[in-house]
Amino acid sequence: MRLSHPNAPYQGIPAEDVFFAASDEYVQLGLGYIIINLQEETYPERPVQLYVDIKAQPSSRNLLLGALLGRAEQIRAAYPQVKGRIYTQIAPSQFDLVTYYNQNGFAASDAREEHMFFLQTGAAQPPMGCEFASVPLQSAQEQYDFLYRLNRYRMTPITHDFLTLQMQQPYFLALGYYRAGHPIAEMLLTGTSADTCALIMLYVQRDMRRKGVARSLLQSGANLFGERGGINILTQVYTANAPQMGLMRSLSSNKRKIIAVLPNIEFG
Repeated sequence: MRLSHPNAPYQGIPAEDVFFAASDEYVQLGLGYIIINLQEETYPERPVQLYVDIKAQPSSRNLLLGALLGRAEQIRAAYPQVKGRIYTQIAPSQFDLVTYYNQNGFAASDAREEHMFFLQTGAAQPPMGCEFASVPLQSAQEQYDFLYRLNRYRMTPITHDFLTLQMQQPYFLALGYYRAGHPIAEMLLTGTSADTCALIMLYVQRDMRRKGVARSLLQSGANLFGERGGINILTQVYTANAPQMGLMRSLSSNKRKIIAVLPNIEFG
């Protein structure tokens, strides 16, 4: 069996981070790649997030995984003494892959889940010295600036095409708390009806966390649907993200389903 790199970046991924596997007869058996994502805001305790993905026949999985783990060690060397993890994402129904990664030292300690919670209308108090306002999105630059702020706190980026599509929905809301014009917390909520909307993203600056800001901002958004008396909100959270899970518990959310399992190896 043989390993090779592409001659040029593969789907935007540097060539040295992509591996092709082939038989000795040069029959393609699959590929694997690794993407580094520095998450100082989302995972400040483990900011180096190394995502690996393998799409290959079972016979070449071990070869590709070994190559990716070796490349991960090289990347880690650029961030000495910084904690992080190597992880992948698979559907919970892919039992063979769940077993495969568990057998190769990955722990099933994280997952992406869908939760639903209900908020009645009521008082919402902005943080001291802050004002509640809609996010300015009149120009393309304002839209890109908003996406930049949101994506600093996300594992997967929200695209401009997605934002443009959601802005056309009847229950689109982009709201935030601002101090002297600077965002303290912002959220993106969207839907076709007030019965159930999707919370796409909510972030709070690190120095303002654990002060009820996220819950207050959600309450401010729910109040805009006051004619319905409340709103069911769907959102996705990572179980290894303590602030996200803490917010879900404070809202008495109901877990609806597991969307993906994230086997991972922690380091540092």
